Amino acid sequence: MKANNYNQLYEDSFILEQGTDEELLLKNIRSVKKAIDIAYINFESLTEPELIDSCIYELQAMQKKYQYLLTLAKAKNLVANIW
Repeated sequence: MKANNYNQLYEDSFILEQGTDEELLLKNIRSVKKAIDIAYINFESLTEPELIDSCIYELQAMQKKYQYLLTLAKAKNLVANIW
């Protein structure tokens, strides 16, 4: 699958809303950042080993998505306060 096709499939599957590509990308970044924050809170409160492992995998996945979306934003020269 070509990179552009993957980008479109990924972006379409994550947030389906109206807006420009740039607005949607920034919404995705905010959404993933929020998911990372929630995953860290969950991680800190868990005691069961199986759930801790699950949370670690979720955190790693969200961090990969976050880095990917930041790379897309950088390529488009987008700047925004997302925190």
